[in-house]
Amino acid sequence: MSRVASDMEEQGTPLLDDLNHGETSSKPFLEVEEREIPATIDAGYETPTPPSRSQALPSKKTWLSGWSINPWSILPRYIQPGGRQKYKQRRSPTSYLDALRGYAAVLVYIYHCWDLPQISVFHWHFIRVPWVGGPGMVAIFFVISGYVLSYRLIKLIRMQESAKLLDSLASSIFRRYLRLYLSTAFATHVSAWCIYFGWSLGPFADRRLPTLTGQLWDWFRDAVATSNPFANIEGWIHDGVFFSHYLGQMWTIPVEYRGSIVIFLFCAAACKMTTRCRMLFSWVVVAFSYYWRVAYVVEFMFGVFLAELSLILHPERHGLPSPPNLDVTAAAANNEKHDLRSSRKSRVAQQVISYILLIVGLFLLGQPEPPALGSTGPWPWQYLQPLIPSWYGDAAYTFWLSIAACCVVSAVDLNPTLQRPFEWSFSQYIGDLSFGIYAMHVILLYSLYQPKMLPWQVRHLGDSTIAYLPGALVLTVLLIWVADYFSRVDKRIVRFGRWLQTKSFVKWE
Repeated sequence: MSRVASDMEEQGTPLLDDLNHGETSSKPFLEVEEREIPATIDAGYETPTPPSRSQALPSKKTWLSGWSINPWSILPRYIQPGGRQKYKQRRSPTSYLDALRGYAAVLVYIYHCWDLPQISVFHWHFIRVPWVGGPGMVAIFFVISGYVLSYRLIKLIRMQESAKLLDSLASSIFRRYLRLYLSTAFATHVSAWCIYFGWSLGPFADRRLPTLTGQLWDWFRDAVATSNPFANIEGWIHDGVFFSHYLGQMWTIPVEYRGSIVIFLFCAAACKMTTRCRMLFSWVVVAFSYYWRVAYVVEFMFGVFLAELSLILHPERHGLPSPPNLDVTAAAANNEKHDLRSSRKSRVAQQVISYILLIVGLFLLGQPEPPALGSTGPWPWQYLQPLIPSWYGDAAYTFWLSIAACCVVSAVDLNPTLQRPFEWSFSQYIGDLSFGIYAMHVILLYSLYQPKMLPWQVRHLGDSTIAYLPGALVLTVLLIWVADYFSRVDKRIVRFGRWLQTKSFVKWE
C-alpha cells in the first residue's frame, strides 16, 4: 500500500504534508507561481507593469497556440524538435530555483507512491531522504515561493522605484488568487472525471456518484468551498484542516496563497525602511512566527531574506546599483562588495558555509515521522525532539523541517557549483513541470498504478524491491507526459489572469 493511502486512512483526510512547505503534515507545493514560479508548487514569478485597458482580447490563434494539430505537440515539449535547446536558452539569475522546486515535486511523488525499501542502506540518514522527505519538500516549496514572489519587489524597493513597486504589488495580488486556484480547480476536475468513471481507487473513490451531472455538481461545490481564502489553514495536515475531497495534496494551495499575501504585505510595510532595518524586521517576523507555530510563514519570510541577501551579494547579476539607503557611503559599499567578490578567502569561506548548510539541511530532511520523531527515533533525534517547543503539538514535525528547507535553499543560493546541475536543460524542464508533477501524481497513482500496474507487477514480477522498478519507471515517464499537458493548461490560466488584469486596470499617469 502506498504511503499516501495509509496516511489518509489513518487521518481521514488526504495528505501531502510533505510538501508542506509548510506544506505538510506528514505528506502533503507550490509553487509554486508566475515565472511566476509554479505554484507549490509555485515558480519564480515576475509581475509585469499593468498594460493599458485598450489591449484587445487575445485572438483565437493566440489562445489556441500550442494546441494546433501538430503531431509533435503530442510529445512532451522537451523531446519535441528544438525543445532541449529552448530550455538551454532559458536562463535567469535565479533559474536554478525553478529546477530545485521541480526536483522537490519529484521527491513528493516518490514519497506518496512508494514506501522506504526494507534494505538497511536505504535507511541511512541521507539516503532515506527521497522516501521520507516529502514534508520537507513542501517546506522547500514555501522558501522558494517567498524568494521568487519577493524578488522583483525587493529589487524595485532597492532601486526606490515607488511607482513600479505599486504596479507590481497590485498586479501580484490581483493575479495570485487566479493563478493558484484556477489551476487547482482544473486538477481536481480531472480527478472528478477519473472518480466518476470508476478509474480512481484509494481515499477519493467514495466520492463517486451515479450521474455525471451529480458528479460535476459535487466537484463544483467542492472547488468553490476549497477556494475560500479565509478558511482555516495552519500549515500542516490534520483532522479538520482545509482540503479538497477530490485531490488531497492540494491542501497546500491555501497555505501557499496565505503565505503569498504575507509576503506582499511585508514588502508594502517595509518598502520605506533602510536595508538593515528591513532585514532585521524580516527576522522579527520569523521569530514571532516560530513562537506562533506558523512554520510556513517562517519559510516564506526566509525566502524574502534570501532574495534581499542575493541582491546585496550579487548586484551585478541583477543590474542593480549600490543601494543608496545603506548606512555607509557609496564608495565604501562598492569597495566592500569588490573585496567580497575578489577575495579568494571570502569565496572559499562562502562555499564552506554553503556545504555545511547543505549537509545540515539534508540530515534534517531525513527526519523520522511521528511517533518515531521522539525517543524511538534514530540518533540524534532523541536529543533534537526535546528542543521543539512544547506547544507545537501535532505540528512538531514542521519545526526542524522548516530549518532544513532554509538550510538547503541557502546552500544552493550561495554556491554556484551547487547551482550548475539545476541549470541543465532537463532540470529546467522539470522545474517548468513542477506544479503539474505535484498536482497530477496522485491521480496517476490511484487511477493507473494501483488498479492496473501494481496487480500486474505482483502477478508477473513478484513483490521484491527490484520488482517495483519497471512500474516506477513507466509511471514516472507517464507522469512527466501528463504534467507537460497540465503545464500547457496552467500557462493559459496565467495568460488569462494577465488578460483580465489588462481589462480591469487603468494606467495611472
